Amino acid sequence: MLLDKILLIIKESWSLLLDVSPFLFLGFFIAGILHVYFGSDLIQKHLGKGKFSSVLKSVIFGIPLPVCSCGVIPIAASLKREGAKNSSVLAFLFATPTTGVDSILATYAFLGVVFAIFRPLSALIGGLLLGGVAMFLKDKKTNDIYENKKKAKNPGFIEVINYGIFYLPKEIGKWLIIGVVLGGTITALIPTDLFMNYLSNPWISYPLMLLISIPLYVCATGSIPIAASLIWKGLNPGAALAFLIAGPATNTVTITFVFKELGKKYAILYLSMIAIISTAFGLLFDYIWEIFGESNSILAGGGKLIPLWLKIIMSILLLIIIFLPQLKIKSKREKEAELRIKVSGIHCMGCVETIKSKLNELKGINEVFVDLKTNEVMVNGNVDRIKVIEAIKKAGYKPE
Repeated sequence: MLLDKILLIIKESWSLLLDVSPFLFLGFFIAGILHVYFGSDLIQKHLGKGKFSSVLKSVIFGIPLPVCSCGVIPIAASLKREGAKNSSVLAFLFATPTTGVDSILATYAFLGVVFAIFRPLSALIGGLLLGGVAMFLKDKKTNDIYENKKKAKNPGFIEVINYGIFYLPKEIGKWLIIGVVLGGTITALIPTDLFMNYLSNPWISYPLMLLISIPLYVCATGSIPIAASLIWKGLNPGAALAFLIAGPATNTVTITFVFKELGKKYAILYLSMIAIISTAFGLLFDYIWEIFGESNSILAGGGKLIPLWLKIIMSILLLIIIFLPQLKIKSKREKEAELRIKVSGIHCMGCVETIKSKLNELKGINEVFVDLKTNEVMVNGNVDRIKVIEAIKKAGYKPE
């Protein structure tokens, strides 16, 4: 019956959420520390030289940052406009959304320590390879280089909590829930023998995972329950790892950005290298898995070790943090904003915060509101419209 299937999907999805929630909260807290004390200001100061050291720095900076494949685009655009070489931009684009402290811990919760090691390792080596190869191509010139002047911060624990526990779950929450529900659906409805008979063959599973993951928008954390459910149903773990690498690193928005901002040859290089890197690491993982006798023990998630009562509390809190902002009602000041501008390219909370941060640097700005549903930026204060438009452009977005 349909009702029985729906209840089974809910049960499996809740089970997935229970395993990952405690690790997500720990990851969110660490992410808050990284954001407040090691933010994008530090990153943008080190990537302007056309040397391999700049590529290395971009990868090292990018790996722990909890930025999704959409939120990384304005940062990459800003890096490019401030003079960073294309090799560093590409390495940053690959390494940053592929992993992060939150996704590493979530990977451990679902798939164990070996998977949790392979994800940042693939981001490190893959980013270095991609950036190293890109150094041999000639950069596309840009005249839009500007001096980045940001207000001084007085970072503290409140900012860490605000970003890590409240903002970041809103940023990736929708995709995390989608991933959990899809994972629960796969676990509940798809028969195991389907994957065992067909998708355990690497000649089928790898091309299929790449075909699905490259155009798909999926964040590093939200992709984990999907991959875990596919493995539990019989997909070879290496193909799942390829999905975890290629999925967050690419989507139609990222591909369009690379094609337009860096050029056709860099877009082709980006896609080709991601396909090669994700496949190579997937095959290496399968080889290690075979050495261990294809034992599922190396895929045992750490989420099973957490007490049930703690997992329930963390899961409920996570759902509240994710869904409560959806009930937000526009304030009177937001409805009566003095300046309204339509902006294309706003896709997530990361985009919202980037635009707000850039506009708040302007003198005369009192309040900034960004409607994620309508892609409208609303400003209150005594500020020139042209200056607002220029600031939005420098943030990496296009006013209409």
